[in-house]
Amino acid sequence: MDPPLTSVRQPIEEMGRTMARLLLQEIASPGGPDDQPRRILPTELVVRASS
Repeated sequence: MDPPLTSVRQPIEEMGRTMARLLLQEIASPGGPDDQPRRILPTELVVRASS
């Protein structure tokens, strides 16, 4: 693209591993909707020419 776009890089592999682990935990010990854990993973702003 011209100009190159600024974007947010997300840890895709870590997101997959985390979600698989949480799914297996939920299968082993079901909880209610209020018991859903929240995970915040690091992101990186990739500044390019669009900003």
